[in-house]
Amino acid sequence: MAGKDRVTLKSMSCGARLRRSCDASLGEGGSMRDPFLKHRVKKFDLSSLDWIDEIPDCPVFSPSTQEFEDPVVYLRKIAPVAAKYGICKIVSPVSASVPAGSVLMKELGGIKFTTRVQPLRLAEWSKDDKFAFFMSGRKYTFREFEKMANKEFVRRYSSAACLPSRYMEEEFWHEIAFGKMESVEYACDIDGSAFSSSPNDQLGRSKWNLKRFSQLPNSTLRLLRAAVPGITDPMLYIGMLFSMFAWHVEDHYLYSINYHHCGASKTWYGIPGGAASDFEKVVREHVYDHEILSCEGENAAFDVLLGKTTIFPPNILLHHQVPVYRAVQKPGEFVVTFPRAYHSGFSHGFNCGEAVNFATGEWFPLGAVASQRYALLKRIPVLPYEELLCKETTLVANEFTMSDREDITLTGDTRIQSCMKAPFVQLMRFQHRVRWSLMKMGARTHYKADIDTTVLCGICKRDCYVAHIMCNCRADAICLCHDIRKCPCSCDRVVFVRKDIFELEALSKKFEEEIGILDEVGKWMSQSDGSSTHPCLFDGINHNSKYFPYCKIQIDASPEIHTFSEIDILGYDLNKPYPTASTITFAHGPHDYTTQSDECTSSNRRTFSRSCPENGTTNSYPLSTTDEAFSSDKLAAQDSDDSDYEVFRVKRRSTIVLEKRCSEDVTTNLTENQTQSKD
Repeated sequence: MAGKDRVTLKSMSCGARLRRSCDASLGEGGSMRDPFLKHRVKKFDLSSLDWIDEIPDCPVFSPSTQEFEDPVVYLRKIAPVAAKYGICKIVSPVSASVPAGSVLMKELGGIKFTTRVQPLRLAEWSKDDKFAFFMSGRKYTFREFEKMANKEFVRRYSSAACLPSRYMEEEFWHEIAFGKMESVEYACDIDGSAFSSSPNDQLGRSKWNLKRFSQLPNSTLRLLRAAVPGITDPMLYIGMLFSMFAWHVEDHYLYSINYHHCGASKTWYGIPGGAASDFEKVVREHVYDHEILSCEGENAAFDVLLGKTTIFPPNILLHHQVPVYRAVQKPGEFVVTFPRAYHSGFSHGFNCGEAVNFATGEWFPLGAVASQRYALLKRIPVLPYEELLCKETTLVANEFTMSDREDITLTGDTRIQSCMKAPFVQLMRFQHRVRWSLMKMGARTHYKADIDTTVLCGICKRDCYVAHIMCNCRADAICLCHDIRKCPCSCDRVVFVRKDIFELEALSKKFEEEIGILDEVGKWMSQSDGSSTHPCLFDGINHNSKYFPYCKIQIDASPEIHTFSEIDILGYDLNKPYPTASTITFAHGPHDYTTQSDECTSSNRRTFSRSCPENGTTNSYPLSTTDEAFSSDKLAAQDSDDSDYEVFRVKRRSTIVLEKRCSEDVTTNLTENQTQSKD
């Protein structure tokens, strides 16, 4: 290995080209560092790598063929143990009889993909030195990339054999800090699956085929009205020596599952979900310079971590007592990350993995926390959380009604249902209280229009499934979490509610009769309850009017005549977030927001343009966006619970597509930019 320091990847012609581009931009007045230039980063001390031995391994499970029959049942069985580590490994008892390479080259007709070029270095994470995965590499078929990656491995190590994982871990961190390699290529977020469609492939026809995962009977994501690439549909991740995926948490704190089809091992690092706040604190205080943080408090680091480009060694976490666990994933093994569990990792050589997200009933409490957190950051959600909660809870209630079961006998079922019922009751109580208060202030209530779309709040982007507010001051809807006392509309204010609102409220009242549900709701209310959400909203109400939960609120069933139509104000459907249904129209000036991706789910950087209505300007009233409903202190309290279960990005049709697919007619005002991967 005497000659390894002299090795630079042949494929780094991409890096040279990008460096020239970077140099040109710097010459025009830019101040960013050369993205490929290594330099000593004092905050990350890698002079000794003894800390590698301090990281314990995550749990490894080896289910029997019978246990392997139902993925969701098995994952629920191991969750009480595995979730405490944030990450676990599952060794499949059945194998794929059709190799991934054959699937990609034959069944899928030899797909082609474009790689990303990853600078192989550490960053200062200052204003002038951020790490970015924005660079496109070259186009390959699966076999072409395999040939290139294996050639570079042999060139460096003079061997094609797999090397010990401990040695490769040390090699990675030494190379990223002191080595001569400038960059590597990584093919991430590739639409498609390497699970075979052959009826003779035992793994391919099993329920562990990731193409089927989101539609399993106990999968919450089955309720989405349309597929979301990377969330409900798996994506492929094809790596080479030292390809890496940055520290990140899954969208909406979902679970993720990753299958290793073939090739060299991957090293994963995982943080328990219960330590997520501690992880973010360390990143905020010891990784990022304060100048790059866009906000203060608990969400400062989270906002930057959403970019999924943050690479740093785990020793800084160990030094600050944040628990870290390791998984070394080999072909034929699944890696599962749990809700709110940060993770990162790298490849030991050429390999091919596949990943997708999923959710079960236990996810809803943390899904609510994630939804609130995105609303604070004004991020457009990937999933309509409120809609999923109402639909799943209604289905569960109907199932037990139809089976004439007056009591739940299984402890597991009781716990799972409580995870759904408590957030649902809190939602219905909160919304009813606010609607009652608005009614007392003169607002009218009408039924929502019969449109199959997701309404987003114009202020915080929260999905408004149950109810939303419209008035003459704005051309977009707003949710019930904002103080609108200053709005001059008064009686012109209208609250739109679902036509099954009374059925939903009746279901909520029924749940409240069950033992333990109101206790759980009380815990939620103590952190962000309906009354404290709008401490001033109720000041304008006649206090002789006493509020009773679920008291009658008059709904005008006649067609609503308004200065603008609810149907016209939003054309964006969360469940159809791509070309034919992704035009977003808001009332105010341009607002940019960008994200990046990683393996297990994917996302593109996008620009969402806000535009005024066709009839000219609107009398837009700038409602407050610093509502107490989203105060950092309350959010931190709720987000720092003791749960061991798992930023937000807009899922999209990835920029790395199968060449055989016909290009879609993009007619939206979304501007796609390049992105980077996540594992």
